[in-house]
Amino acid sequence: MNYLTFILSNPRFLGYGFMMLFFSSFGQTYFIAEYIGELQAEFDLSHSGIGFYFSGSTLVAGLLMAWVGRKIDEFDLRAFTAFICLGLIVGCFVMTLAQSVLFLFFGLLLLRLSGQGLMMHASLTSMARYFDKERGKATSIASMGMSAAQLIFPYIAFTLVMTFGWRQAWEYSGYFLALFLMPLMLWLLTGHGERHERFLAESEEGQQAAAATGDEDKGWARRVLFRDPRYYMIMPLALAVPFLLTGLMFHRIHITNLKGWPDDALPLAFMVFSGVSWVSSIISGQLVDKYGVAKFFPMNQVPIVMGLLCLVFFDVTMSAYFYMGLCGLGLGISIPVNGTIWPQMFGARHIGTVRAINSSMFMISTALAPFFMGWLFDMGTSVEALALGGSIYMASTIILARSMVMRYGLGHTETLNR
Repeated sequence: MNYLTFILSNPRFLGYGFMMLFFSSFGQTYFIAEYIGELQAEFDLSHSGIGFYFSGSTLVAGLLMAWVGRKIDEFDLRAFTAFICLGLIVGCFVMTLAQSVLFLFFGLLLLRLSGQGLMMHASLTSMARYFDKERGKATSIASMGMSAAQLIFPYIAFTLVMTFGWRQAWEYSGYFLALFLMPLMLWLLTGHGERHERFLAESEEGQQAAAATGDEDKGWARRVLFRDPRYYMIMPLALAVPFLLTGLMFHRIHITNLKGWPDDALPLAFMVFSGVSWVSSIISGQLVDKYGVAKFFPMNQVPIVMGLLCLVFFDVTMSAYFYMGLCGLGLGISIPVNGTIWPQMFGARHIGTVRAINSSMFMISTALAPFFMGWLFDMGTSVEALALGGSIYMASTIILARSMVMRYGLGHTETLNR
């Protein structure tokens, strides 16, 4: 089935996956970053001070993800989505009313948990659960929401702050989301009850989910996920990407200054990143569905290593575009790969739990990256040394993950254990 036919066959549900990633921008680093200068001035915070509250809120959100995120396996997706949207709306209004750093922390926590964490989690989990043969294409289409958001939301945030001030910008964002987001999401999920019933009736994992008891589900992660050696051979690579890319993007101004690039080099290169990520995701989604995920994993991460090496060996302005473009290429290919590999290994029945645990660790890694890299830069570490260390680490984890694929394969864990 080609992309056009696939979209026309599932317009609302694919639209749900797209829009959840699109509106997750209100909790993403690239959106909140446009408010950082105003927040520093308002609350008299240094660079490390605002970084402390941002990283701290992300860390707590990551810890909560492991518990809240798995509830998608237990509750109706419509109720779960309404809960997420409400959290994002409340987060906007808490930011508007914040008069102390305590409220600032709580507002950032709600935005990071609801936006970066749960909205992405709900989108990608639902695409993986309810699409079997077209998982790669489904996650690619949903990921277009993120690519589109990365192109426009930083500018929207900048314009709102410059026009209305940061408090009113968050206030208007909250009103917009309250009036538009939740009704849209619930409309896009029209008929989901029938879709879920088909999943329960037609798939073996759905039948197992319908027959399972709550106690069995609660013990699944300890019994299966954490006892699978493949999981521990994949996660070092899986955590490297959000850690390195988040840290490097957070410190983009410092990197720009050290490299001697124009001030607009990385912002413009970010558009290349988004465009390449979108195109590569669409192409690789169809290839993953056709040839299987094992042919692409973990070599899909090699372009990111090449992008980091651009930081090591080149200082010319054009290298900023190659660095971001190659990282976008690797990230784009990874979207359908990651959307397929986890349900293939652990099944669709518990995909919410798997993704919740993964998302928790990803968010913790993104929380630690800005502080850790900032400390390295304060200690005098060069951009080249940091990028070289990151590329060596990623190359090592690619080799580890590849050896796992060759030894164990990517089949269902229950088949592996027989």
